[in-house]
Parts: sequence; structure tokens; C-alpha cells
Amino acid sequence: MSVAALDTHPVPACVHGLHALLDTVSTAAWDGLDPTEVRRLLAEIGRAEARLSAHKMAAARVLEKARKAAANGDGPRPGTGTSTGATISFDFGGDRGGADALVNTAQRIEEQTTLIENALASGVISTKQADLISRALAKLPDDVTPEQRERCEETLLKDAQKLTLKDLRRRAARITDAYKKTTDEVDADEDEILRRREEEARKKTSFSMWDNNDGTVTGRFTLPEAQGAMLKTALDALAAPHQKVGTVNAATGQMDEVGFGQTYPQRLGHAFATLVEHLPADRLPTNGGVSAVVTVNLDLDTLMGGIKAAGLSDGTRISAGEARRLACSAQIVPMVLGGTSLPLDLGSANRFFNRASRRAMEKRDGGCTAPDNCDRDARWTEAHHLNPYAISKTTDIRDGALLCPFHHHRAHEQGWVGRINPDDGHVEWKLPGSDTWQRNTRWRP
Repeated sequence: MSVAALDTHPVPACVHGLHALLDTVSTAAWDGLDPTEVRRLLAEIGRAEARLSAHKMAAARVLEKARKAAANGDGPRPGTGTSTGATISFDFGGDRGGADALVNTAQRIEEQTTLIENALASGVISTKQADLISRALAKLPDDVTPEQRERCEETLLKDAQKLTLKDLRRRAARITDAYKKTTDEVDADEDEILRRREEEARKKTSFSMWDNNDGTVTGRFTLPEAQGAMLKTALDALAAPHQKVGTVNAATGQMDEVGFGQTYPQRLGHAFATLVEHLPADRLPTNGGVSAVVTVNLDLDTLMGGIKAAGLSDGTRISAGEARRLACSAQIVPMVLGGTSLPLDLGSANRFFNRASRRAMEKRDGGCTAPDNCDRDARWTEAHHLNPYAISKTTDIRDGALLCPFHHHRAHEQGWVGRINPDDGHVEWKLPGSDTWQRNTRWRP
């Protein structure tokens, strides 16, 4: 194509015009708009972005066809990359994965659909919706007629304009009901689609973690959808209370800490840590004959309130306060050592409060017993031994108290002293620097 022809071709003119138009508006101009108008315009930009995606896919298909023609000796190679995705990523952004996905989606839409590209080019659906529909149509049974395929596409296109992406995916799993005669046939098709998806999900399942050498561990995992939902449900349950919990600032009299973090990811992170601590280790398989139960190795002085650090069975070092807290947690076994580092006592993984005693403490305490009026109810608390089990050898509600995870940490870190009030039988605490017994008056006025 000649330079003169390029000057009049609609595509270069459109692209150049887009750049020229964007040059006239600064991003700072958004600051002066009403939020309602910003929301409306943002949706319009999303539609424009979808329309641009349709053109990107059309361009990617042209490059892919040219690459295949060049491979067959029918023309020059249209880029420097070994593939169309490599060429596109080399020209801008360097995102090889994203460029490959663009090429694959463009080809799939051309091969599997008849209406989707026009809907995308008109800004009726998003790129992800177009990709999802094309994938669903590609999984239709081999005996589907062209009329049935078109009916499925029309149905999903209408659904895409009113459903979320997640709901659209579920709808796509049952799309054969657009032409199947019986519910049993539709159920069988959906089951087959889900079975194949679950098989692929199991192949992709993985877990990795590494030490950051700063007291934290970072991990990455991929789970099948069902197990992911189970994990999310458990973490949401543990992180659900949004009430403020913390310690009272002595100078201001105000609570100056908010749990283990205010953000949702922070709450989920600490919920995950709580979940790990409460794994039923006695039910896990052994590793080469070694139990999955973790031991906390600490000196008697540390258990009684000393400051000497302790260690876990794998050699991980932890603070004295954290050791004392873990020593009263279910499935964490304390191994108390004497001055010669020989075991004086090995606790039991069954020493924690049973269901009956736990229910009794919930009835008695009402919720977290921390004296700054923490409002975490009993569902979100842990049972704390007022006297270490390794010393008292008892697991009795007269020696237990409920604390939320945040205040459980504080009790061990700061050396709280607790007791059961001899007059009314409720939990009271002496905090560091105070000689007064205090209680949570939210639950027990």
C-alpha cells in the first residue's frame, strides 16, 4: 500500500485522530467533575476500550495470517518476533502473555462466533465477556447444528448485558438448554463441562512458599474453584467482625490500635494465620513417620514469664510472649526444658478445652474478656489458660478465659495477669502498670 493510500485509509486516520483527541485533555481535568458524572464517563470509557479491543483483535488476526503466509513462503514476515504475540509485545509493553492471549482470543472469536465481534466493536460487551462466550461456544458438542450454535450465541450475548462475569460463566455451563429438549440432557452436558474443567483445575493446582528473612513468609497458590470457595468462606468467617479492638492509650484514654489491621487483605491474612494455628494436626498424615503436630520448645523460666526466646520443632525462633501464647493453643504441644536443655514436661495435643468446657466459657464470658471493652463475641475468641497447662496440669473452665486473637497476643506479649473473680465467677485482668482488677464491662457490667 502506498503512502498516499495510507493518508486516506480510515484505520490510520482513526488511530492518529484518537491520539490527537487525547492530547487535548489532561488527566488532571477529571478533578473538577461531579462523582456521578465521573462514574458515567468511566463506564463510557470502558465501552470505548472494548471497541478498541475489537480493533486490536482484528489487527492481530491480520498479523497472524501474514505470519503463517510468510512461513509458507507466500510473503515477508511482518515482524521481528518468532510469533505474532512476540511481535506485538516487542512493539509495545513487553507483555508476551497478554499478546499471546490477544491473538488466541481473536482467532477463537473468528472461528467460533458470528455475532460477538460486532457486539464487542459496538461496545455492547466487554473483552472478557467476549472471550468467555467464545470459549463456551468452542466447548459445544460436535453434533450441534449451525442454527443451534447461533441460538446459543444469541442467548449468551443477551445474558452478558445483564449478568456478572461469574454468573455468565455459570450460564454458559448450561447453554445447551437453548436447544436441548429435556432437562436431563442439559444436566448431562453441564456435568461433562464441569468434569473437564475440574480435571484441568487439578492439573493447575500448586503451592509454593519462601522465607523473606524478615520474620515473614510469602506464598503463592492455585486451587480448584471448590476448594478456593471453602478457604474463602473459612477466612471470611474468621475475619468477619469489623469491630475495633485494640489497647487503650494511657495518655489519651482512646483505643489507638485496630485489631491486626484495618484493610480487608490484612484481616484475611491474620485469619489465615489463625486457621493454620487451628489445623487438626493429630488428623494429618505423618511425614516419614514424623507427626505433623508442632512442638514449642521453651525453658521453664520462659513459660513462667521470662524473656528468653523459644523455638519450634523445625528450628524457627520465636519470642517468649509468642511461645507462651502458642503453648496454650490447640494442637501446639509445649516441651518445657530444664537448665540442661532436657525435657521436664511434654504437653499433650489433647490438653485444650473440649467442646463442653468451651460452651460453658462462652456462656460465662459472653465474648472477649479484654478489659478495654472489646466487642468481639464468643464465636471469634480463643481459650486462654490463666495458668500455663504445663504447670497447672489442668484444663478447667475455672482456669480459662476467652480472648480474641488480638488480645490473646497482647496478654502474652505484655504479661497480663488474669483471675476468676471469687464473688461472681467472671474473668478479670491486671494490665501492665496497674494494680486494679479490670473486666470487660460490655459483657459483664
